[in-house]
Amino acid sequence: MKSSYARYAALVVVLAGIAVIVWTAVANPDTAPTFAEAADPPSTQSSPAIPSGGGAAPEARAEGTSAPSPPTISPAATTTTQPPEPIPVLGTAFTLSRLDGWLNTDATSLEEIRERNTLTVVQFWTFGCRNCKKTLDALGQLHADFRDRGVEVVGVHSPEFAYEADVDNIVEAAAELGVVWPIALDTTKYNFHHWQEGPTGYWPRVYIIDSENQIRFDRRGDGAHTYRELYATVKRLLARESA
Repeated sequence: MKSSYARYAALVVVLAGIAVIVWTAVANPDTAPTFAEAADPPSTQSSPAIPSGGGAAPEARAEGTSAPSPPTISPAATTTTQPPEPIPVLGTAFTLSRLDGWLNTDATSLEEIRERNTLTVVQFWTFGCRNCKKTLDALGQLHADFRDRGVEVVGVHSPEFAYEADVDNIVEAAAELGVVWPIALDTTKYNFHHWQEGPTGYWPRVYIIDSENQIRFDRRGDGAHTYRELYATVKRLLARESA
């Protein structure tokens, strides 16, 4: 019986406590604890931001360090162009003598042609020579480009065979091949051998003679590179004369 009273008394105490708590919460709602306050407080340490696009966070910059300077762009390296090699003097040119006449000009000597011009391109050739024919387009271009600037081409026609020594054949061949520059008739090949040292002469062989009668270019054969070099040398020599 006493234990029943004791249980009732304890139950009454518990209910009374609950009633007090409920009354307090109703009467003072601002002081009631919340689940957020009951939980562990959030850390005050900030986390690194993650880019909106996802992926890893950028590296945090250490305090007290400045932003890295943008890379400097070095100016483009200055390219230096080596000046071309000076054009050598290869000797003094001979005259043309013991000729059988001239075609395509009213001049009667190489000296007369030289006096009228700044540069004279002299080529030994013969119309029946296949290698000589390969050079005529290049000589024609040079003649067309520089004739009005004081450059004359002289073809010294030195025949290899008898039919090439006939003047009528030379005139006909020159017209067919487009040779419009002066032609010196070296029928006996005296100049062909006099200008070319040694026992062998060459068809074709080409020279540049400057205003002081100095040889500034001397090449044999029909190579395209030879006539490109011939053209370039004429340009350089003209530039020197006009400087």
